[in-house]
Amino acid sequence: MTNGATSSMDRELPLRGAVNARDLGGLQTTDGRSVRRLRVLRSDLLTGLDAADVSFLLSECGLRTIVDLRAPGEIGTDGTGSVIDAVATYRNLHVYGADRVRLDLTEVSPDGSMFDRYCEYLEHSSENIAAVLSLLATPGQLPALIHCAAGKDRTGVVIALLLAVAGVRADDIIADYAATTPNIAALRARSAQADGAVDRLPAWVYAADATTMRQFLAHLDAEHGGPAEWATRAGLDQATQRRLADNLLCD
Repeated sequence: MTNGATSSMDRELPLRGAVNARDLGGLQTTDGRSVRRLRVLRSDLLTGLDAADVSFLLSECGLRTIVDLRAPGEIGTDGTGSVIDAVATYRNLHVYGADRVRLDLTEVSPDGSMFDRYCEYLEHSSENIAAVLSLLATPGQLPALIHCAAGKDRTGVVIALLLAVAGVRADDIIADYAATTPNIAALRARSAQADGAVDRLPAWVYAADATTMRQFLAHLDAEHGGPAEWATRAGLDQATQRRLADNLLCD
């Protein structure tokens, strides 16, 4: 994707209460189609959204559905934000690794990459990830917003799978993942303010390196037969996958 930087800037959402929010519109598929504008949004926490932010999401984006990928314990601690009361559908579909808790509350292995954690999501949360994609394939559920705490890891994997199943080019998926990079300082600052211990985590925990997503997509192909085969095994039949692509894409 040669214009990844420009496209990510164009897709940023003007939300004062979120620091890592953007639209997927404009990403290109391998067959020349593109993701429709304001069909699926991605974000970090929604608890800081103010009235103007909520109005923007409802009036300008037409938001109907919110999918929250956080653990129930996180939701109990950090809250959800008032916007969930204004949308037609709110679903909590927890994406987790082996330990089932949020990364910033557990000891992490200093391997210098989030790749292993992303593979754990495929192993432990395939049913919930498939449920997210099935929801987005359902008529009347879009526009939708998918989020977790930082909008980087759990959201990054779910968005990558959504885009891959819909046929979006690997380079565009990777560029969208890496578009979090300019927002990392703000994410770290917010996390440190909420929990001082979090700021002692190594820098790679917060990184959104293109190489990590490239490695994840290669793993998806090599170990799971590609995104369509992974989705089928996770319970998303081919008809649902086609509806998902049709909901998301335009010619």
